[in-house]
Amino acid sequence: MNTESPFQRIESTTNLFATVLLYVLCTVLGISFILLFVLGPVYGIYKRGFEAMLSATLICWGLSLLILIPTIRYYIIKRKKLAHKIVVDETGIVYYNSKNEITDQILYSELRPSKQNFDIYTVNPVGSGIVPMVEVTLQQEKNEESVRRIDMNLPLKVIKNKFTLYAQFLYGIALFRTDLKIDPMIFRIYSIDTETWTVNNKGISLGGWLLILAALLITGLVIGFVFLLSENKN
Repeated sequence: MNTESPFQRIESTTNLFATVLLYVLCTVLGISFILLFVLGPVYGIYKRGFEAMLSATLICWGLSLLILIPTIRYYIIKRKKLAHKIVVDETGIVYYNSKNEITDQILYSELRPSKQNFDIYTVNPVGSGIVPMVEVTLQQEKNEESVRRIDMNLPLKVIKNKFTLYAQFLYGIALFRTDLKIDPMIFRIYSIDTETWTVNNKGISLGGWLLILAALLITGLVIGFVFLLSENKN
């Protein structure tokens, strides 16, 4: 890649098939959960009486509130803050919502040297998936320095070019922040060719497929549990 040419702006692209599948699975899982834990106790009260179902109803509805309240708060009440698009340009990483408004950003000018051996490195946080996440040190405006893990994922969307976004961000660091050191291990993990700053692999990442597989398994377990419960009642 010619470093004298303008820095290329790259935007996240969605894998339509995987995203639709994920939406379907989440919808089925949500409906099954409501039938089992919300409407199920109502049916139990109708069939067996309030006193007989009191304990089970309190447990089911209490569990439902613990799950539904944060879900509604995150996906409905605060939906304007949800990122729907990721852009890597000459300023850094910018996250946009559905109205094309900036919800978050990580600027090259905000990056600071870290206390590690390298300034840009990877970590394996619990629950992050198979592929490690990139970690950087930031100082935004007058705030103190803070460690930030860069996430190239979007809520309920499977990103097709996630590794390409990482590659372009790292290329921007190599261009605009030559004072920072990047851990060479990152390039091997994300299959990035530092001569062309392109990604050698294609398709959905292993972590993406594992996420879809996990959703399938959970959906199957919930549906199976609902079926067994209905059979026992009969």
